[in-house]
Amino acid sequence: LLAYEMNGRPLEPAHGYPVRVVIPGYIGARSIKWLGGISVQDQPSTNFAQARAYKRFPPGVSEATADWDHAPMIYDFDLTAAICVPPDAAQVAAGPVNVQGYALSGQGHTVARVEISADGGATWREARIEQQDGPWTWCFWQATVELAPGQHELCARAWDSAGATQPANLEDVWNFKGYMNNAWHRVKIEAS
Repeated sequence: LLAYEMNGRPLEPAHGYPVRVVIPGYIGARSIKWLGGISVQDQPSTNFAQARAYKRFPPGVSEATADWDHAPMIYDFDLTAAICVPPDAAQVAAGPVNVQGYALSGQGHTVARVEISADGGATWREARIEQQDGPWTWCFWQATVELAPGQHELCARAWDSAGATQPANLEDVWNFKGYMNNAWHRVKIEAS
């Protein structure tokens, strides 16, 4: 898609004025800003952002040991869910607590469900999806959890329409570039 407006107004320079390419399902780095021309070619671009900046490495690789020429380029985004309310380190009243957030899936899949844990992932309950407009769109969700007084670790994980879910631990997907780290989102809060 070639976008020249956002929300009915001309694009601002920060968003790519005069024209920006928007590629549904691809990471934002592939939606080129300040478009000046289009080239059709049978291989990826050799520009820095394509050839070097947005590459994925496994957890054990460091910048010093990275093989930049053979690392996969990042196109699609990974399934992820995040807790927005309450924020990390929040203090809330014990009892029912509203938890809200978003989820997003790549590869043309939709978010099938979001689950919330109030005990660090030991038990889960399904959140209610409030809005999802199809693949490549944000899915907004909410759930109510009952919290006793004390410290709690809230976790969120999503499942997509292909049956995939997120990894539990950041260590399983961590990479030195920091890209696509989609482990369960964890928020530590205190109820009193």
